[in-house]
Amino acid sequence: FEWHPSAQLALTAGFDKTLRLFRTDGVENIMVQSIHVAKLPIASAAFSADGSEVLLCGRGRSLAAFDLGAGRASFLRGVGQPNHNSRGEAGYSRVIVSPDGAHLAVIGTSGALLLLSAKTKQLIATLQPANGGSKWGCQTAVFSPDGARLYTAGDSDRVRVWDVRRRCCAHTFRERGGVRCIALAPSPNGRLIAAGADSGVVTLYGSVDAHSSASPEPIKEFLDLRTAITDMRFNATSELLAFSSKYVKSSLRVAHVRSRTVFSNWPTSKTPLNYVQCCAFSPRSGYVAMGNDKGKALMYRIAHYDSA
Repeated sequence: FEWHPSAQLALTAGFDKTLRLFRTDGVENIMVQSIHVAKLPIASAAFSADGSEVLLCGRGRSLAAFDLGAGRASFLRGVGQPNHNSRGEAGYSRVIVSPDGAHLAVIGTSGALLLLSAKTKQLIATLQPANGGSKWGCQTAVFSPDGARLYTAGDSDRVRVWDVRRRCCAHTFRERGGVRCIALAPSPNGRLIAAGADSGVVTLYGSVDAHSSASPEPIKEFLDLRTAITDMRFNATSELLAFSSKYVKSSLRVAHVRSRTVFSNWPTSKTPLNYVQCCAFSPRSGYVAMGNDKGKALMYRIAHYDSA
């Protein structure tokens, strides 16, 4: 589930090879288009930074882009098009768009992280540590708010900080929440980095400390979940942090960042979350949505914020 930068549209995608676009206003959420992308079981989808297209990747050795203006999808040549897969990847698990709109990062099933130009969709660099890659080499990646850094993790408790301009690993720090760090989220204000571990622990670090120390001191550890963290998102104002695990029913919590506490009044035992696969705040934080294993996207209004 992803929100359009204007908050007027939202998208859902899945392994049924279908991308669905919805017009959302909190009252009527109408599906405006459903697009079937042949030969592409969709593992990840994201709006471009300017909202003009949707980038898609999946296990079918393909990368694709759907042009919202033209209303058509096309496979990307060179890196992603079938029979033109220059890297020989078995597939792709996630596509990430840099906030400044300059780059795309794509996680391959081999553990490699591919850096692409957002304009040309061509491969710029393959980012791998000096000891090479493995199938656990990269499980998660996320850009810093200014797009200058790229945080990656997955094969251990180490978080790598890549300099996007220089295409090199500028720093590595230890995440102490578990054996492996498998989810990352920097706050939009650039002051915090949240790390989710295979143990279910979510740890908050100060960005300055994380960029300078090999073993930064945590600001806060949230111990509310007991299974691996599979998704984390800050809201646009960096006031809220949602984190979830897809392995246990109703495993989603929302933390208030300033007070370092988790809201106890929501979700409740009656909230029909089921197994949460993903979650996202709308661009102006008025809504939070989560997709579950039933194929449903649940949207809730956050009354503290005036608009979506």
